[in-house]
Amino acid sequence: MEEENVNTSQMLNTSRDVLYGQPEQSVTLENVYQLMLGMNERLTTIEKGMSQVNQMNRTLTNLLSKFTEMNSKVAEAECQIKNLKSKCDSNDGKMSQIKHDHTELNKEVKNMKKIKLMLIITYRELATSISKVANDLADNTLELRNEIKTVVNNAKQENEILQSTVIDLQCRSMKNNLVFTGLTETEGENTEEVIRDFIQQFLHVTHRIEFGNVHRFGYGAKPGRRGRPRPIVARFLYYKDLARSLSNTYRLKGKPFGVNQQFPDIIEQARKSLYPIMKQKREEGHTVELVRDILYVDGEMYNDQISEIEPTDSLTSQMRTPDHHQDRKRRRRISSTPNPYS
Repeated sequence: MEEENVNTSQMLNTSRDVLYGQPEQSVTLENVYQLMLGMNERLTTIEKGMSQVNQMNRTLTNLLSKFTEMNSKVAEAECQIKNLKSKCDSNDGKMSQIKHDHTELNKEVKNMKKIKLMLIITYRELATSISKVANDLADNTLELRNEIKTVVNNAKQENEILQSTVIDLQCRSMKNNLVFTGLTETEGENTEEVIRDFIQQFLHVTHRIEFGNVHRFGYGAKPGRRGRPRPIVARFLYYKDLARSLSNTYRLKGKPFGVNQQFPDIIEQARKSLYPIMKQKREEGHTVELVRDILYVDGEMYNDQISEIEPTDSLTSQMRTPDHHQDRKRRRRISSTPNPYS
């Protein structure tokens, strides 16, 4: 641009010299022609410069529009900044409230820590107390168990003694009783006369035997019907009559009748378990005798005999000990039942 200004200044000076001339120079047509050529070139250069000026004008116009747009955006940004500032002011209030709440929360946390510490101390004291109570309870429980065990053992022994006594009393009450089986039952029969006739006819006891009570019991065929008749139990007034009748029962061999002493169920079950052993020992040539539920072989008590069967619902059977059976046999040895070998 500076070079163009210099050329233009020179051109103006040259044209002035041509038009007005200099005293020391003469103006010719050649000079005018050269001046016109220079002016033409200069105008051409100016036209080119004007196109550049137009381009610059358009550029400035675009810049102005962009500046205007940026100005509006700046105004909008300022508005948003104001909104943000108001929000920040609001957030400052909220932050102050949060700080206040945080302070209160810290106070509550400190109080909770104090309460927690107190609870821990209380828990430890309570745990110590519970442990002490548990130890005392364990000691008391052990003592109570020992006492209960002692009481139960004593009660068991007393119950066994009582049961043995009851069985002995039952055996005593049944001592004079015989059970007759296989005798046909008739309508309106006199059971006492039936037994008396049976003893005279089959057992060959001819003298008159006196009875205390005679009756049928249990289940069996009714009169006039087929089946096994009900047994008859007869109570002898005199034991010697019972012994004589019982000693003649060998005469019933091969006949459908049976005569046996009456015993309590527990003794009867034990006797049934000893019958096979008694039969085996007799076949081996031994002298055997069954007194109640005790088997004597050659005058000695058979030690390998099967223990008597006791009711499963009794207290004794539920609290059985290894010495139970031996104690029972020992008590039976000193019972009042007569021993034929003593």
